[in-house]
Amino acid sequence: MADTGRDGRGTAGARRLGSGALPLLVVGALGGICWWAVSLVLGARSYGVLGTNPMVGVISGACTGIIVAGISRAFYRRSSVRALYWYSPLSVYVAIGIYGGIVFVLRLALNDFHPNEIRWAVGLQSAIGMWWGVTFLLPVAILVHVLAYLNHRLLRRMVEGS
Repeated sequence: MADTGRDGRGTAGARRLGSGALPLLVVGALGGICWWAVSLVLGARSYGVLGTNPMVGVISGACTGIIVAGISRAFYRRSSVRALYWYSPLSVYVAIGIYGGIVFVLRLALNDFHPNEIRWAVGLQSAIGMWWGVTFLLPVAILVHVLAYLNHRLLRRMVEGS
């Protein structure tokens, strides 16, 4: 018989699931898809980051959202609200790296590259281009970092409420 964690002797996984992790990860996935939409608005399609298959961005966004929400959950429990001022920009750069890596792996699996492209260079260029955009293009940087901060505030409130 499986232990559900309801009697206080449950496994760590059962306790984590019962303490609000699943809703947080679902919201993380939805947030990741929203971030994919933001990247489209900011020009990701123009620069060839996502390739020809639109589902690459959706899946990559959802996976990135889940990973970042999982990492952030542990951070929220151990830090103050003020720590979001430095954690939020850091998470933007980490999320871009994760997103770029997932996009690259999916495009590689789908063979979604032009025959004349150097695959690893296209993957690396995509991540570096996104990092450059959120660092040096002021309108993009301000928008992305403010949205990231608000996103973390939402996720943190979910963690505090669980």
